[in-house]
Amino acid sequence: MLNSIRLSLKNSLVYGLGNIAVKVIGFVLIPLYTDPKYFSVDDFGIIGLLDITGLVIIAVISSSMPQSLIRWYWDKDHRNNQKGIFFMSFTTQILVSILFCCLFLPFSGKISVLVFRDIGWSFALKLVILSSALQAINNIINMLIRIQSRSVLYTFTNLFKLLIVLLLTIYLIVFKKMGVAGIYLAQVIGNSVFIIMLSGYSIKNCKPSFNFSTLKAMSLYGYPLLLASFAGALLNVIDRYALNSMSLLKFVAIYTLAFKIASVLKLVFVESFKMAVSPLIMQKIDSPDNKRFYSKVLLYSSYVIMFGIIALSLFSLEIIKVMAKSPELWQAYIVVPVLALSVFFVNMREVTSSGLYITKKTKILGVVVVISTVLNLMLNILLIPLWNIMGAALATLLSQLFYWYACYFFAQKAFYIPYETRKIFIMVACGAALSFASLLLNDVHIIPRLLIKTGCIIIFPFILYFFNFYESTELLAIKGFIIKWSNPGKLRENLRSLKDIGKDV
Repeated sequence: MLNSIRLSLKNSLVYGLGNIAVKVIGFVLIPLYTDPKYFSVDDFGIIGLLDITGLVIIAVISSSMPQSLIRWYWDKDHRNNQKGIFFMSFTTQILVSILFCCLFLPFSGKISVLVFRDIGWSFALKLVILSSALQAINNIINMLIRIQSRSVLYTFTNLFKLLIVLLLTIYLIVFKKMGVAGIYLAQVIGNSVFIIMLSGYSIKNCKPSFNFSTLKAMSLYGYPLLLASFAGALLNVIDRYALNSMSLLKFVAIYTLAFKIASVLKLVFVESFKMAVSPLIMQKIDSPDNKRFYSKVLLYSSYVIMFGIIALSLFSLEIIKVMAKSPELWQAYIVVPVLALSVFFVNMREVTSSGLYITKKTKILGVVVVISTVLNLMLNILLIPLWNIMGAALATLLSQLFYWYACYFFAQKAFYIPYETRKIFIMVACGAALSFASLLLNDVHIIPRLLIKTGCIIIFPFILYFFNFYESTELLAIKGFIIKWSNPGKLRENLRSLKDIGKDV
């Protein structure tokens, strides 16, 4: 099990580098998006709405083929036909993307009026639809790379795509004066380059083979996940749609900035863990130590993410002041701790839902996410008139908490895993207290404020120690880790040891 955890950590670090790059690029663009020279505050709100519309479209177009692929690829009855499984998934995804574009591109004007109450965003919306269709194809290729644990290939190719998107975005906005449309044209080009760049890899892993009974089984498995993915996308975006309907675009822009800051945690930590661990979870279905492995994945991923939540929450004001050029957006720091804490429960749900995937009871996920989405909508309607952006943030937190617990409850009934819940509750209580301390410290002079905030991050693991959080083996492992990596002279040897982990698993 230790080697499996080490492999998960290694792949998480590599995926994390790629995901960090995504956020670095996102942060590089925030000053551009918030610069009054190129975009108004309302334009930034429109960008936020277009971004989340793209997320909803991808959730629909993806047809849950990536999730079905990862489940069938390692199925013992299909391991001799893995290339055929990928071929079916890949071609199905391409057909679904083409069909979606044919159906919805002609109606972009009507959708623009429905969402933005203005037909003027029709062209930008067409680019969002096309980019999302291409991204759905990218996702199936990325899933194959993850299944094969080729984390370096994943990071390199996605970094290359991101670099293209970054340079094109700056060029189209600054030099071509294309405004909002330039953002999404750059994404269309970047996604197209990615598909072309990995066409050889995709073809190499394809074997023309269509087994309709297998495809039907994959579709039946994926259909509830499609509903869950769509409802999950709505769960993540209803807050901004609700603000757009019940408040001003200015508040959509402020909330969008806070959400972008908090989503660093989801992309860099949650998605990186998910990319690295999901294939291993399926591989270890029949392993004797699988339940302990699943339990430790939840504990260790939660531990790392809570560190990130505390750090991001404490320094949210300073980060936002550096990134956003418009002072009107600076009040976004108020809701960052709430949104950051909601990411903790997103990770909890991703890990604890494993039992439902293992037992193929994916229909439960569809029902739970629909209920969670309805709850989120009701909470937004109730809380936004009372507390505006804070109401939207609280609705997100409460919805994610419910979503996690419902998935956890049913997953434990389907496939019981002895998670260390006492330690996790201690972690949440301590981490939340330190995170919300930022709201009390922001009026302090900058030098002592930065020192106190840094101290709050440092003391977190020591607070847990006094609650008997660590096992003796974990304390020894931490000590060994510090000794091993504190010697700069052995850096190359230590990095080589990470490379060799995959050979031992």
